[in-house]
Amino acid sequence: MTRSRTGFTLIEIMISMVLLSFILMSFAQAATVVAERGRTNDLVAKRTAALQGEANKFASVPFSSLATWSTATTTVTKGNFTYKRKLSIVAKSSSLDSIKITIVPTSDTTKTDYAIVYRTKPLTSVLCTSC
Repeated sequence: MTRSRTGFTLIEIMISMVLLSFILMSFAQAATVVAERGRTNDLVAKRTAALQGEANKFASVPFSSLATWSTATTTVTKGNFTYKRKLSIVAKSSSLDSIKITIVPTSDTTKTDYAIVYRTKPLTSVLCTSC
């Protein structure tokens, strides 16, 4: 008389463990890719915010004082983000300046970005009564 055995055989357990290991390795690889992209997105977001802040600053500076700004490379730290700012101010005419602002993150110098701000000299001001 033969009794039927219940349960799993050793080969079935080994096959299921191999399949489980492939699945877990795929999840580990996907988690690594997601973490790497998250770091890149964080750096790009901080760089873009710094670039926008610098562009807004130079857009609000009076036209007559643009020539006094230093074009030397400056290291700036905002929060936990450190970058180098490079300025290039080019006078296109007596009433038009072009400002190129380059941001180079110190943590990854391959993520460089720039913005160009064009400034024009105002003809007259509504606040000026003697113009």
